[in-house]
Amino acid sequence: MYTEKDGLAFIWQDTVNGARIMRVYSDMPSVRIPEELNGRKVVSVGAYCFSEINKASNYTETDMPAASSLCGFCGNNVESVILPDTLEEIGNNAFYNCRKLVSIEAGAALKEAGSDIFMNCISFTKLYLRHRADIPGGLKQILSRLGTHLDVYFYDNGRVNAMLVFPEYTESYDEIAPAHIFGRNITGEGFRARQCFNGDIPDFKQYDQIFGKASVEESVNVIYKMALGRLMYPFQLEDIPKHRYEEYVKSRNKEIMEILIAERELEALYFMCKNRYAGAEGINNAAAKASVAGWGEGAASLLKWKHEFIEDAKKRRYEF
Repeated sequence: MYTEKDGLAFIWQDTVNGARIMRVYSDMPSVRIPEELNGRKVVSVGAYCFSEINKASNYTETDMPAASSLCGFCGNNVESVILPDTLEEIGNNAFYNCRKLVSIEAGAALKEAGSDIFMNCISFTKLYLRHRADIPGGLKQILSRLGTHLDVYFYDNGRVNAMLVFPEYTESYDEIAPAHIFGRNITGEGFRARQCFNGDIPDFKQYDQIFGKASVEESVNVIYKMALGRLMYPFQLEDIPKHRYEEYVKSRNKEIMEILIAERELEALYFMCKNRYAGAEGINNAAAKASVAGWGEGAASLLKWKHEFIEDAKKRRYEF
């Protein structure tokens, strides 16, 4: 079936459970998939839906209306996708070769993720979930299809409820001769992070326990966001792991601040300053780095926060 809606065009199939999106057409790199088409609830995304490989059942790009300015929302045309709350399944290879895909947003109904759905999605690093972190969702399924780095944000009433970071990991197999038995080798703490679930719900206590080993074995570029994310959004964060995260952030504050400047992460820099994870010297150094990088807003904000959270605090301490 072919339907136009909200400035987009869709090829879809009517299944027993609802509509399955097979192809999307748009003139923008970011798309919001509707919850229904022709009165049918959208429950799934079909195989190769956003791939340049067209599996849209008897339809081709030439079936588009001649006057339409829309093109296939696929391959390198895809940068972000907002999936509806009704969506339950993502089919095999759905995002195959979407090399510019950065983010996906989904609801709690998502439960099934097909094989190789993120193959060659080299830019995909952010997943936004529109549900609290303590209810079942599709995160475990998605992570099982992805070995690369992923930042996950949970939302509750429009605000971030929790953040989890899953670093990259790699697998390899060595043959043990002459028995032709293969030994499995796993490199990277991202694998252990992906095991921190109780059913389909993230296990935050287990997740926090792996940080000690991860902080020793992984570089600060990889691991800093695990600590900072848990501190900024402390969902179910207990005192002992909180102290461990804080000690790590304080001890590596110079490196972390430089990374945040390079990534223009103003909110995280504010958090570092407000909680005094970086002292006056660290903030001065960061402001100088921001200035050299041509980021005037960052440099000015850092100096303001140094005055507000460090210098003013000292004055108040000695006022009698």
